[in-house]
Amino acid sequence: MSWKRAAIAGLALQALAAAPALSAEPVESYVVRPGDTLYELGRRYFAGGDYRAVQRLNRIADPRRLKVGSRLKVPARLLKVTPIEARVAGFRGAVTVTAGGRTLPISTGMMLKEGAVVATGPNAFLRLDLPDGTHLSLPSQSRVQLGRMTLVEMTGVVRRDLQVQGGRLESDVTPLRDPRDSYTVRTPMSVSAVRGTEFRVAYDEQAGRASTEVIKGLVAVSADHDGADVAAAYGAVATADGVSDPIHLAPPPGLVQPGRIQDEQTVRFQLVAPAAAAGYQVRLAVDAGFVEVLEETAAQGQEIALGKLPDGVYFLRLAALDDNGLLGLPATYAFERRLNTLRAEAPVASRDGGVRRYKFRWQAGGLGERTYRLQLLREGAEAPVVDEAGLTMQELTVTDLAPGVYNWRVMSRTFAGGGFYEKWTPLERFEIGR
Repeated sequence: MSWKRAAIAGLALQALAAAPALSAEPVESYVVRPGDTLYELGRRYFAGGDYRAVQRLNRIADPRRLKVGSRLKVPARLLKVTPIEARVAGFRGAVTVTAGGRTLPISTGMMLKEGAVVATGPNAFLRLDLPDGTHLSLPSQSRVQLGRMTLVEMTGVVRRDLQVQGGRLESDVTPLRDPRDSYTVRTPMSVSAVRGTEFRVAYDEQAGRASTEVIKGLVAVSADHDGADVAAAYGAVATADGVSDPIHLAPPPGLVQPGRIQDEQTVRFQLVAPAAAAGYQVRLAVDAGFVEVLEETAAQGQEIALGKLPDGVYFLRLAALDDNGLLGLPATYAFERRLNTLRAEAPVASRDGGVRRYKFRWQAGGLGERTYRLQLLREGAEAPVVDEAGLTMQELTVTDLAPGVYNWRVMSRTFAGGGFYEKWTPLERFEIGR
């Protein structure tokens, strides 16, 4: 036999050997319960009620008699499935939903089916909830398609499949009960599968990489024939070369004086940043679950400016971005916003006959009932020359001050939100000549 014929014969034998595996049909397993019959199972769980294929596959003589505790093999194609829908729990900014080739107006409580594509614009945010308590969050500039999401009625097996087409998807997955349950997040470069954990998957088409970051639990990340198991506090990057070894995520960013009341016009925080951070993800919400997100943005420096906010309690979530494109472990802070500005103005001097008058004025902003206290101290003296409390006007006139150098300040005492808040201005220098 020539080498060509031998090669062809070998390929034919390989094809014959592989034929049973290629033709094998996916099956599900079902444990028979008391009272089960093939007739009843077919009516309740099989498409078209056809039980005969199951009878032949399991070599059952009498479809009315099934052994309790035995396992039935059921072709997956026969099983009825219930689609799982995602509920819009909250959103902020420009968020779009595309389904069936149409762009739909989004609303809280809206149900999204398989095939829907959701996308967030700049400084936008979307939160989706699944029936089992799993939460999905899309930060700004992200695009995700809901893949096949089903509940197999006969077995209760739940399968969810999502595709990150751009940006980032954050998942807080309720632990899966059945070993056959699945929750899978795909990108064009990677597949991340979990059984119950908190993790994030991102895809950057321009950079040619996908990243997975694990906050809790364990995630299996694969790409073509490569893969890695990524534990909590680690991440992995998938490129055309494969999946990286696990990389330790950046620690949670800290804040300078995180518990202080934010009382100035602009809400600002100073970061205690991890070393070599390339940037930060900043998320602001009115609830600890981050359903009602007010702002979703990125910051580059170590100061975060959130602008003007109404009085109330807020929640801030921060994470650092490293040079690998991995977002680090998050830190969440609660803070109180209570506008209470106080600014001293330059004193005004005047003369009325032989009396010299000095008017001290100040400006205050914010809600609540206020009284004021003014202190005037001569430089070098311990006791104040003037110490007036309980003032209701935003000014006080003082007469007949001796020449010299003085320092003065004013305090506002505000009653708001069921409590008192005190605030002093910095000492202001004031000089009287002879």
